[in-house]
Amino acid sequence: MIMTKRLSVLLLIFCSGSCKKYLDKKPDESLTVPARVLDFRMLLDNQIMTTNSTPGLGAMAVDDYTMDSAAWLTTGAAGNGIYNWQSSVYQGSVNTSWSNPYKVIYTANVVLDGMKSLTRADSPDTTEFNAVYGSALFFRAFEFYNLEETFGLPYHLATADVDKGIPLRLTADALEEIVRSNVKTVFQQIDSDLAIAIPLLPVQVPRTLRNRPNRPAAWALRARVALTRQDYPMAKKYADSCLALYSVLASYDTIRTTSPRPFYPGTGNDEVLFMCSAVNYPSQYATSSLIDSGLYNSYATDDLRRTVFFQKGAGNGYSFRGQYTGLLYLFTGMATDEIYLIRAECSARAGDVGSALSDLNTLLSHRFKSGTYYPFATTVTADEALQLVLMEKRKETLFRDLRWSDLRRLNQDNRFATTLKRTLGSRTYLLPPDDPRYTFLIPDEEIRLSGIAQNPQ
Repeated sequence: MIMTKRLSVLLLIFCSGSCKKYLDKKPDESLTVPARVLDFRMLLDNQIMTTNSTPGLGAMAVDDYTMDSAAWLTTGAAGNGIYNWQSSVYQGSVNTSWSNPYKVIYTANVVLDGMKSLTRADSPDTTEFNAVYGSALFFRAFEFYNLEETFGLPYHLATADVDKGIPLRLTADALEEIVRSNVKTVFQQIDSDLAIAIPLLPVQVPRTLRNRPNRPAAWALRARVALTRQDYPMAKKYADSCLALYSVLASYDTIRTTSPRPFYPGTGNDEVLFMCSAVNYPSQYATSSLIDSGLYNSYATDDLRRTVFFQKGAGNGYSFRGQYTGLLYLFTGMATDEIYLIRAECSARAGDVGSALSDLNTLLSHRFKSGTYYPFATTVTADEALQLVLMEKRKETLFRDLRWSDLRRLNQDNRFATTLKRTLGSRTYLLPPDDPRYTFLIPDEEIRLSGIAQNPQ
């Protein structure tokens, strides 16, 4: 207990303030410094690593929900700005969507740097040493990805080597210069961290410990990353590797729909590979945030997601309640349903309609009332299969901060380019495809302290 308290104090000092502030401060050397594998494990088990740890801004900026003017005014300056895509959102205020992920990265770097100095006597359990080291790499890669998809420019195949990404903090050295890497380098670093982590991580962790990284989750993240950079053959390969190790889907027939939060808290959902939640903003779960009516009506009558995901909201609308966290916090971790959909998309793009629809039918058969689901027929074309998969991904993974990333990617293809639209009172706001506002501005404080370049506005 004493060691736990000391480590918590140390971690709090490591992770206080903005990214630049806590990276510039060195802790009091008289405090207990992690020196054992157990110490480093305790750092990674701290709730800051997985609770309110991803940016969460994209989920508030997509077209899956609407608010009226009265509800919009209650969301505060940040919520106001995100909802109608103001370029100045969060400027001049504390931005935990930037600082919280960098706290995770800093902690991961403390672990990686510290474990390099351990001797064999310090770490006799090789399996645990590998699991902790691999976990730190996973956490770093996971947050690099989430930050890049929020504050770095989208991955464009032709310009990724010159477009500005995010600062890559690879050590816990407070004196390390802060620079923005290009987008291609960011993705290369993410993939490198995951490639090293995968063989080190355990194949399984107890269901109650899915806040700890594991091998299927790392393969799943690698599939998500490859999809984002439009490397569809590799995304399918990584999805295959994930599902070969763990492919469980939950039957929604067994989900309790009478509860305000149908998925019970923590890691109880069998589909969850890695549990994590986004920075908490009220408009993410407010009953005044109503699901787009067209999206809600796209769910078939016998589709159980209508009752599992949604509840009556303001007026005649419906609000979202289907977070896999089982709490108010939005789920932004890894789950098998997403991986089935990634593999289905990649198969459709490769012209393998049979495999694409097989994965789609497998997923949806777990979402409909027993005996009511009629599988998609393989008579559809590859393009039609792709359209089906993309629509089902939107319906399955809404409020997970995945649609924002998908829009950034799919807007580069004229077949899927989408202009988002918001209406507040008599005013209409538009977000055209590939608009600079698809990249959030870096907080003013970070620009001032580090001198890094701001994003286009």
